[in-house]
Amino acid sequence: MICTLSLASALLFFAQNEDVPATDSDTPPAVEEEVKIDPTEALDKIKAAIKSESEIVILDALEYAADVQDKKVIGEFYKLLKHKSADIRLASLEALRFNEHDEALKRLIAFGKNKLLLDDDEYHAAYIYALGQKADKKAAKLIKDGLVMSSANDIDVLTAKVYALGRIRQVDSIETLLQLSQSSVRGGGRRGRGRGTVRMRIEVQTSLAVLTGVELGTDVLDWTSWWSDNKRSFKMSKTEGKIDNNKLQAKWDSMWMTEEQKAQAVQDFKDERQQKRKDAKEGEKDDSKKKTGDKEDDSGLIDF
Repeated sequence: MICTLSLASALLFFAQNEDVPATDSDTPPAVEEEVKIDPTEALDKIKAAIKSESEIVILDALEYAADVQDKKVIGEFYKLLKHKSADIRLASLEALRFNEHDEALKRLIAFGKNKLLLDDDEYHAAYIYALGQKADKKAAKLIKDGLVMSSANDIDVLTAKVYALGRIRQVDSIETLLQLSQSSVRGGGRRGRGRGTVRMRIEVQTSLAVLTGVELGTDVLDWTSWWSDNKRSFKMSKTEGKIDNNKLQAKWDSMWMTEEQKAQAVQDFKDERQQKRKDAKEGEKDDSKKKTGDKEDDSGLIDF
């Protein structure tokens, strides 16, 4: 289960294009029975793969064991976070990201200060998304670390941090995002904080909307004013707020899905679209019958 955002674009595409012609792929795929993997078997396979030193074999073992909720298996994932191969590092990170065992979060947090993250922006951004996936307050400190609108910080890492904070449902996340947006307004210069202002406002808006359940757009002053009026009485909901903009909502949803969930979301959309077309055709037939019936009735009348 090596998950990327590769299907996010597909999900957005279908969400924005109602007139996509139906294809054979609109037919729902057969449901495969989930097979549970024995932890001991998974552990043996990973250890054997690591011993083989073959990148292909290790990646195959990671995909095989990714969902196994076992401390020892997760411990092997953790070791591979430091592997010399970037692909293996990313695959092991993905395994930890979507594994639901508590040990996965502990291992991710333990890796937070590793130098590899500072040397590789792509790896660092993927790591932040993994923390955000857990939606756990214990990850907040690592997510916020270095969250400053500066040309010295990679924009993809900053973006990941802003989105990940949207998953940490606590008041501090709201205030951190507001402080970030305010600092970007005060900043200036082509290469300074002002450069990232426009690009980051959408991300900040998205996370704030999800956290608060309020939609105020991208204007920093509107958000600041609203928070000033409401922070004392505000209570964080346990459920995420919905975003008015369908494109932003689709992007947010797909960001936290596994590849399987994204594929299912696309299929569900196709099924819904196909049903709408079917209903529309039935409606057209009914209208046609009604019109035909009216004509037949009219033909039986005498025109005085």
